[in-house]
Amino acid sequence: MTSDTRYLHLIRQDCPLPPGTHVVLYTRDSGGEEQDRSVAQQIETAREYCQHHNLVVDQVYVDESKLSSNTEKRDQLQQMLLDLRRRFKHINDRYKREKAMREKPFGVIFWKSNRLGRDSIEATNIKTDLRLRGITIIDLVTSANTGNAAIDALIEAFQQWQDEQALDEISQNARRGLAQLVGTRDYDPEFLKYNPEWQSTGAYLGVMPGGVPTGFKGERIQVGVYKRKKGRTAGEARIVQRIVPDPELWDRCHMAWEMRHAGASYGEIHAATRLFRNINGYDTFFSNPIYTGDLDYGGKRYEGFVAAMISREWFNAEQKRRAARGNKRSGKTTDRQMEPRRIGSEHLLSGLVYCGHMDGEEHPMNVEHIPGEKNKRGSYTFFICTTMKNSRGQACEAKRVSMKSLDQTVIENLLAHVLTMNNLRPLAMNIAETLEERSSDAGTRISALEDKFAEVQQSLDNILDAIERMGYATHLQQRYDLRKREEEELLSELTVLKALQVNPVYIGQISGEALEGWIAYMRDALNGENKALARRIIHQFVAKIVIKEKTGTLYYTFPFPDDLYMPSYGNLDLRGFEPLTSTVRL
Repeated sequence: MTSDTRYLHLIRQDCPLPPGTHVVLYTRDSGGEEQDRSVAQQIETAREYCQHHNLVVDQVYVDESKLSSNTEKRDQLQQMLLDLRRRFKHINDRYKREKAMREKPFGVIFWKSNRLGRDSIEATNIKTDLRLRGITIIDLVTSANTGNAAIDALIEAFQQWQDEQALDEISQNARRGLAQLVGTRDYDPEFLKYNPEWQSTGAYLGVMPGGVPTGFKGERIQVGVYKRKKGRTAGEARIVQRIVPDPELWDRCHMAWEMRHAGASYGEIHAATRLFRNINGYDTFFSNPIYTGDLDYGGKRYEGFVAAMISREWFNAEQKRRAARGNKRSGKTTDRQMEPRRIGSEHLLSGLVYCGHMDGEEHPMNVEHIPGEKNKRGSYTFFICTTMKNSRGQACEAKRVSMKSLDQTVIENLLAHVLTMNNLRPLAMNIAETLEERSSDAGTRISALEDKFAEVQQSLDNILDAIERMGYATHLQQRYDLRKREEEELLSELTVLKALQVNPVYIGQISGEALEGWIAYMRDALNGENKALARRIIHQFVAKIVIKEKTGTLYYTFPFPDDLYMPSYGNLDLRGFEPLTSTVRL
């Protein structure tokens, strides 16, 4: 492999854009050990891809995290979106948009396009906005792009659902395996086989995945050997981490709890103990039950998991005080799972509704709310034309539209005319072809990563041999830890890539039960209580809704072939919508 194609074999092999097309690149990392790849690697990989497919890079936008920063900075993403919005206007007509994409193609290349937003809803909205401007999105990690923005959106939605199912299964399997390790006690026969001098008491070994809580330290211990694990030598020791009290911090941590139980503030405790860099670390510290000796893991509590630092009475008293303080600040009892940022926007159609009252023009319609008056009519939430509102009815005379009625009508249209097997079955072939291509790409990348994985493992073996010959040395331990982290990262990448592989025997079945499962999932979401999920489904299928008089036009994000199905828009009957002057009873 030549030096100018170091990463090309790890990414998608196809390109939906013709040679000579101009593109921009966007890269970012989120900092820490869990970032996908460094910004420099992302840029180098993207440039290799562009050179290989003869694409012209106009500009590179980079968002790189800073040390000691808890907030991701995405200034360059916003700048890129601003530049593209100035350069490309929305093309609401599908045929005009497709013509523009053929005659003047343009692309945006991302390392992972699903990381555009802080959640899937925000990322979907950004991608929809770009596609409505005739811009092709290229994701280097996956290959869900056909060049047809509408079909891409649907295939992407199906793949996202399928990936979630696969990753859920992987996560469940991983949790089961880790839970088995966490629950290991010191009389386990496999453990005693490799630790014959251990004095069994029936206690937990204290095997704890993840970071070590303050006041404890990690201790390496063998619990068995790996069996039939690819890339490892037969009988290689299975070393895990158990947590034990840290003599250097244990007393200071106990002092912190003692002061807190006596009513001391975080600031006072920090001044006396200096357990963390600042007082922000104490919030998590005082909410962790590990200091009572108990571990919460995988939905289960392991009592007596490690040595207890404090009594459960102290811990429970602190949690009650924390809850009371939180309720006092908010003025009410708040379930964290129901915080606004967690459930997303409450308005399903926000950003999709336009006023078409004035011929040839479309103006955004925003959601407003009027609370009900005592002993009179109830509250009313509605869409209102921004032009009508700002001009006080002079420039536009459009009426207000009930949000609840419009939500219900759009959902009913999606259920009746879009989310059916007859309508979506023809897309199964596109989905199957894309999955087959993606599976092939994943296979190529798996092969390359497995070679790298074997190289890292050989390096680990060499370092262990050096430690055995030379004895313990700090620099050898640092090299070992660095390589071990690299091994874990490669193993994580391999796990995800293997989830993307689909057995060719099963690809053809996607047109049947898998497609039915996806449709059922979306139908349940639209009829369910999870507003954020329902909003995400709607935005995957609906491009915009244009209201005019007492009717509306629903524009879909993807076309239906005219000779087989409905056009890319449908009519909505709004005659049942009641104006503000009437009481809404729906």
